[in-house]
Amino acid sequence: MLQDKRWYQAVIKISDIYNSIVNLVCVLLLTAQAVSILVMVAGRYFFHKVPAWSEQFALFCMIWFAMFSIALAVRDDSHVKMEVIDTVVSPRALLAFKLFGNLCTAFFGLVMVVFGMKLSEMTWGTKLSAFRVPSGLQYFSAVAGGFFMITNAVVYCMEMLVKYHDSAEGREGQP
Repeated sequence: MLQDKRWYQAVIKISDIYNSIVNLVCVLLLTAQAVSILVMVAGRYFFHKVPAWSEQFALFCMIWFAMFSIALAVRDDSHVKMEVIDTVVSPRALLAFKLFGNLCTAFFGLVMVVFGMKLSEMTWGTKLSAFRVPSGLQYFSAVAGGFFMITNAVVYCMEMLVKYHDSAEGREGQP
């Protein structure tokens, strides 16, 4: 069985570790966004003045969170989808559909990396007005999210193929 091979277990373990790190970053970004919005609301309510950085920082955190959370959903196939096809096609056809979908996802991730790099390079020289970080850093989220999307799509495809291979191998051994 391929699932028992050391290389397969190593790939899955590395994938799980870096996805745990990305998940932790998502939690930190979401927390920072919530705190920023709380500061914005409290400033408006109590002091009648909103800190200039708070809205832009919250948006910055939301953009990075969105890119990373999309990539995490690719890894465990938890993104929004229609599952009616899953019940009416054979396991082999379902595998083909999922592989095609993940290859399209990996291609989209590649597009995000390529064009995200171009956009980041074009805007790196300017700074966000209130938050005072390079504008390119905001757009670099597409590069990072695209990279994680590609790796998660590839690992998920490999996982599906290995599980299908092992289940087919198990069916052949039965009388």
